[in-house]
Amino acid sequence: MLNGPRSEAEQGSFGGVITGAFLAEAASVVDNKLSVAGGVLSGFGLGPDRQAKFVLVVLTQNETDSPVRRVEVEIVPPTDDDPLVIEYELPEAAASGEIGFAFFNVEVRLPSNGRWVFVVTCGAGVFSLPLQVSG
Repeated sequence: MLNGPRSEAEQGSFGGVITGAFLAEAASVVDNKLSVAGGVLSGFGLGPDRQAKFVLVVLTQNETDSPVRRVEVEIVPPTDDDPLVIEYELPEAAASGEIGFAFFNVEVRLPSNGRWVFVVTCGAGVFSLPLQVSG
């Protein structure tokens, strides 16, 4: 038996790194598995309110060297306007499993047509997800 404080890894405080990411119409958990509806989005048509609602899906792998659980999404417009930044936190199950997944509802106003880019970062993983927006 060891005495003294336990390391973060021994305490179960893991972080994650994303190994994949995509945008989808919907996602859920069915029988402890990821279920995605609408496939991978590459384009999105908006109504007059310019509101977009979809799901960001991230695939994860646990990383004990860096207990990062923050997922940052930088949404870069097709114009010279400043990007929008949204942050999410990986659920414990996605961060502590050898491999896992998480999904986050995204609701944003995309005021202009064109190629928007969603830059998703968590740990050492960085993914660029283009989305062609029309309205």
